[in-house]
Amino acid sequence: MNKIIPYVLIVIFFASNRLLAQFDKYSHSSSWNTMTIKSHLNDKTFVKNELNFRRTSFLKDWEQIVIRPSVQYQLNHSITIAIGYTYIKNYSYSAFSSPIDTKENNLWQHLFIKHSFNEFNISHRIRFEERFQEQVSQVDSVSFNTDNIYAGRLRYRFIVSVPILKKQRVSIIAYDEVFLDFEKSLLPKKLNQNWVFVGLRFRESEHITITSGYHNINIPRQNFSITNHIWETSLIYTL
Repeated sequence: MNKIIPYVLIVIFFASNRLLAQFDKYSHSSSWNTMTIKSHLNDKTFVKNELNFRRTSFLKDWEQIVIRPSVQYQLNHSITIAIGYTYIKNYSYSAFSSPIDTKENNLWQHLFIKHSFNEFNISHRIRFEERFQEQVSQVDSVSFNTDNIYAGRLRYRFIVSVPILKKQRVSIIAYDEVFLDFEKSLLPKKLNQNWVFVGLRFRESEHITITSGYHNINIPRQNFSITNHIWETSLIYTL
């Protein structure tokens, strides 16, 4: 499996950049802030709940609220599996967003694999989401929410962490995450979006970890794409 992953990454990278180059781009700037509570049930099982507060237009408008509880099981030092649920409220904040607020509920499963080396760590997160998305219709220029539709989505995140101040427990962290739409098929249909993050991670204690940095998102649409420039800060508190 480890030998296959680099080839998959290369294919995805070139495919995603080719697709993104075909669109005109809109851009906006956002601030994303996340609070995660983590609690161990035993040596191998723990629960997490993420609370994401995402604002845009220089904090002027709401972009999203995301709530993501999960149960996770550590098979060994390197591999963790998880199941979870996500509630998302998407706000209407611009001409290129949805004309009215929408909601999404999804169920997901993921596999997390990490490798530790002398000077750095790498990890892979493979997550599949079963998404139930509220749709928007228009009649006489009036928008309204309609029934939910189902769509599958695969997310693959490749993460690198490099300690720079070991005594202060500070690391540089960077990742790239590709989202592929499966819709109702067994094969991916299109690129949904691509995330890139670079920042610093500080482990203040065994209970508190803080990560902050620059997050860039590209979202292709039918006739254009959206670039979101984000400063993202997250705090994980372990009970």
